[in-house]
Amino acid sequence: MNKDIEASRLRVSRRRALALGGTISLGGLIAACSGNSGTATTTSAAAASATTTSGASAAATSGDAVTALLAKAPQCVMSKEETQGPYWFDVDSIRGDIREDRPGTTLQVAMRVQDNSQCNVDGSIGAVSNAVVEIWHCDAGGVYSGFESGSLSANGGGGGGGGTPPAGGMGEPPSGAPGGGMGEPPSGAPGGMGGGMGGSGETSDGSYSVGDTEATTTDDGTYLRGAQTTDANGIAQFTTIFPGWYMGRTTHIHVKVHIDKKTVLTSQTFFDETLLDEVYSQSPYSEHTGRENNTNNASDGIYDDTGLMTVEKQSDGSYLAVINLGIDA
Repeated sequence: MNKDIEASRLRVSRRRALALGGTISLGGLIAACSGNSGTATTTSAAAASATTTSGASAAATSGDAVTALLAKAPQCVMSKEETQGPYWFDVDSIRGDIREDRPGTTLQVAMRVQDNSQCNVDGSIGAVSNAVVEIWHCDAGGVYSGFESGSLSANGGGGGGGGTPPAGGMGEPPSGAPGGGMGEPPSGAPGGMGGGMGGSGETSDGSYSVGDTEATTTDDGTYLRGAQTTDANGIAQFTTIFPGWYMGRTTHIHVKVHIDKKTVLTSQTFFDETLLDEVYSQSPYSEHTGRENNTNNASDGIYDDTGLMTVEKQSDGSYLAVINLGIDA
């Protein structure tokens, strides 16, 4: 495994993230999220400028660049409900920069929530403000925060780059699991989901999510997880790293949309295979070998074209990835 990835996993815990102020106070921020009309107390751009755990400031991509790329992406298309998978828990964290020192290629993510009953193709009508968009994904070595011990033990302590879900196999039910929830565990998984995940009966009870089934974490990590409030244009922005991959799944980012603390969409977003080849040829991704034998978009049982992100490479070598999320508000 790449030493930078391994070292960064040792540095961050949920307690450390909170102690260093990497999370914006939620009280006043979410108090405004009582519906999908009006102007939010703060915008995603404001939250994206919060101080990160490393002390650096996360600068959101310019609004013009984001809007222009969103205009090129498919619009007024209903997003497909997908399983949340075995790695979700309520991190209850409003922040724009979710990296927490994760090594990897910088990825700016912009997601616009659109009400399909009102949506028009130029995006000027149907934007859903004051929704909370939450994302989470694995690191460059294929491991999710909160589940390192399970993931790494399944790989003999992290050999081969890590990333195989606990209890072996894919660890995610087929698409179409009822309610976008955990679905059925993989065959033979001990104790339900295995690796300390699932089976606890715990549900979210945070500032923007109430009642969703949570997996039981194995550690205190919170990296590459967070939420943003959509602005008046329905847009939420994040600074993260390009996600890695793990056996049994194509590369993806998980997303939930919450309105009035209720989850109105659980889905996953994906990337073009040519782009993946480009990113994964560079360190630290190149140290995670074996991708040629792994699942790709065409063979992934969850992949859906409606989740394909529109991506442009930026002048500084980072990437901007956008998607319009269609919901029935």
